[in-house]
Amino acid sequence: MAFTNFWRRRGFDIQQPEFPLVAVVFANRDAYVRYSRAEVGEAIESIIGYYSLRSNRMVMYDLTGSQAAGRVPRTATTAAQINALLARPEAGRQVATIVHEATHQIAFNCGLHIRYSDCPRWFSEGIAVYFETPDLTSARGWRGIGAVHRARLAQFRDYLRRRPANSLQTLLRDDRRFLDAEQGLDAYAEAWSLTYFLLRRYPNKYIEYLRVLSDKEPLIEDGPERRLLEFQDIFGELRELDDEFLRYMLRVR
Repeated sequence: MAFTNFWRRRGFDIQQPEFPLVAVVFANRDAYVRYSRAEVGEAIESIIGYYSLRSNRMVMYDLTGSQAAGRVPRTATTAAQINALLARPEAGRQVATIVHEATHQIAFNCGLHIRYSDCPRWFSEGIAVYFETPDLTSARGWRGIGAVHRARLAQFRDYLRRRPANSLQTLLRDDRRFLDAEQGLDAYAEAWSLTYFLLRRYPNKYIEYLRVLSDKEPLIEDGPERRLLEFQDIFGELRELDDEFLRYMLRVR
């Protein structure tokens, strides 16, 4: 509901999913790793959940039974036990990860993205990170969507010290930086920062661009030049936008 309300308030009509959204939740981490290694590879050892574009399922394990639960009982089943788990320092990061992957699943099933279309990675990941700012003290469910993501902002500020002049262009034109272990964290931080900037500074243009991407057909690759052209047709020349983007993000607190 929070996801659909967010986009509808901004003028984008969210569709109802054609089918129920499936989440596979394993009872423990070992079973989750055994199941997921064939699809994710060895990286699964450091991932607590993921969305599979191929199966259209979200896969995770029961975090209330994880070792990170500490003094919380092996399986937290009551509201008091779950609240105790959520009060621990690491809970925010764990919940945010699950919401990140759930956001991918919802976005690909509600018309925001089209599965197997050439949706830029910065755009889909930027939205997922934008939604992963939980307020675990809220008694009214998920709150905090679009809040400043302190970890990603700190990463982006660190990246600015070595950020090349063509960074915005490389982020937009293809997905290579997200697939490079040495550049991945910076790419995610810049994707969040750009999403944060555009939704606040140019919300109408962002929705216009979203409509262009959501109309794409599956299994058709646009290529880097068309990606850049589609973005610039709506947001204008990259150099001027990049200068404004950096000035804006330096003021974010």
